[in-house]
Parts: sequence; structure tokens; C-alpha cells
Amino acid sequence: MKQVQLICLHHAGGGSTSFHPLRRAMGTDIAMTAVILPGRESRLREPRQVDAHASVRQLSDELDETLRGPHVLLGHSMGAVLAYSLAQHRISLGMQAPEAVIVAASPAPHLPSPLQGLHVLDDHRLAAELVQYGGLPAELLSEPDWLELLIPTVRADLRICESFRVTREPPLPCPLHIFGGRVDPLVNPEMLAAWSTYSVRPQPVRIFPGGHFLFREPDEELVAAVRSIVDEAAVAHQ
Repeated sequence: MKQVQLICLHHAGGGSTSFHPLRRAMGTDIAMTAVILPGRESRLREPRQVDAHASVRQLSDELDETLRGPHVLLGHSMGAVLAYSLAQHRISLGMQAPEAVIVAASPAPHLPSPLQGLHVLDDHRLAAELVQYGGLPAELLSEPDWLELLIPTVRADLRICESFRVTREPPLPCPLHIFGGRVDPLVNPEMLAAWSTYSVRPQPVRIFPGGHFLFREPDEELVAAVRSIVDEAAVAHQ
């Protein structure tokens, strides 16, 4: 029996390291892949994607072998839309659906991005906005060399968010779990609840302690919820 893989897609400006705290909290018995998008970390020299649908096609190709086995997709913020779209893309091609999809800290795809238009701001103004929402430490505003490295990736990811367009695909056939942060300044419970039409098996919205960046210091309840979803997927796949 193949182990269920937990595949994690990060927020705008993030990377695979965004999920290191979750990986540590989950332990070694959960098979977990934190995706690295082009233009960061070990893929720093690769061209960044700026289009959601092109990014999804690339992800589908790169993760094809893993996605052919039982898997759960977890997407945080920008990653939530990518996870949903990746599942829909592969289902539309007759490929295997996920056992479940988890979307966290993201408005439903048909709603406007709470960061809409930020990608056109100059570097310092964009960084200041991100500091306001907890996306960057305030001390980086006085570190232009760091901003020069970080902001182009953030800007490209924000363009991915704005480029996404909802298609007329049927709702996902698998459970859709919807997570939010209790003090998230960007995404409120109504924005989360709007995800319910995107699956034939939507689960109730769950709100956890924390803000927008839920996985930076994941609450025990959040970790337990993710683990439970993966464990249920493994039982269902037996």
C-alpha cells in the first residue's frame, strides 16, 4: 500500500521553508513534500512564474509521479488557489484526484485578492504593505540589499495571484477542508466560507489561533487537524 503524500504549496513570497515548522510538528511518520517554486531556494536561477495557469501546468508536470499516488494537497494563501487549480487541472485530464484538499488563509477563488494591485508598487511601498500584514519583519525596511533580493519574488507571486481566473470546472469530488486564522487581517470567515461551492464534499470552516501566517508557528490544534486529514485519507485508500 502506497503512503499518502502531503504536498504543501506556500504563500506569495514564501518557499518550502515556510512549512518547516509544520514538518517538525508532524513528525517523521507523515510523508510530506514542500514544493519549491521556480526563482527561489534551490531553484533561484530559474525564471519565476507570473501566471497562475502556467504555474499549475508546470507543477503538474514536475509533481506527476507523486500525484499519481494517493495524496493530499495543502495550500496556504497563494498556495491554496494553486492547490485547488492543480487538482482541477489533473482531474480535467482524467488523472487521479487528491484524497483531500486543504485551503488555508485564502479567499475563495472568485473573490478579489486582498493584495490586489500591490505588485505595481515600488519596492519600499510594497515592503511596507507586507510588514503591515506580517509578511515581512519591520527591520527589513532599513535593509535595501535584502529587499532587492526578496521583493522581485514577492512581486512575481502577487502577479500569479492576480492572474488566476475561475473556470467552469465541476466542484472537486474530494473533501475540501477550509482553514483560517482567528486574527487574520486579510481573510475573514465569510471569504473562507465561500470556498464551500468548490467541492461536492466541503467541510466546515475551521478557525485556528493565529493570523494570516498560520504555519509560521502552527498551533497544536492545526497540526492535529492536518494529521487527521492525512490519516483519514490513508484509511480511505486502503
